[in-house]
Amino acid sequence: MSTEERGADEALRDAVAGLAEPIVRAAGTDLEEVELRGQRGSRLVRIVVDRDGGVDVDLITALSRDLGDALDAEDLVEGRYTLEVSSPGATRPLRTGRDFDRNRGRPVRVSRLGQPELTGTVITADDRAVTLEVDGEHLAVPLDEVDHGRVVLPW
Repeated sequence: MSTEERGADEALRDAVAGLAEPIVRAAGTDLEEVELRGQRGSRLVRIVVDRDGGVDVDLITALSRDLGDALDAEDLVEGRYTLEVSSPGATRPLRTGRDFDRNRGRPVRVSRLGQPELTGTVITADDRAVTLEVDGEHLAVPLDEVDHGRVVLPW
């Protein structure tokens, strides 16, 4: 891909994000990511949303309809495209305080830089640290020591 094509893709991604942001916010969700794949005329436009407590199928369906209508009305994506609206998924790495805070009450495994991994339940999180309950004790882990976390899935 040429530098010019990359620049055009970045501009399109920014335009789609700008169009999507108010629609997503009005639905009570946060815009996590806008991804473009494929070439002009056959694109995949992936919009990832999330909110405290997660998103359900009904919300994803409503957002897909609203975002698709807005994209069609503005004609931002040339030619044919497929719109995919989704949540980040349970296996997405947790990196920010907001990521951890959305998972309050859930067990997580935290990989720390140069230190042993921790497994505990998220009690609270902010921009500086995540507090985990580990073996009955509360442990504040500074986010600058965290490489990433993952929700421990029950299966």
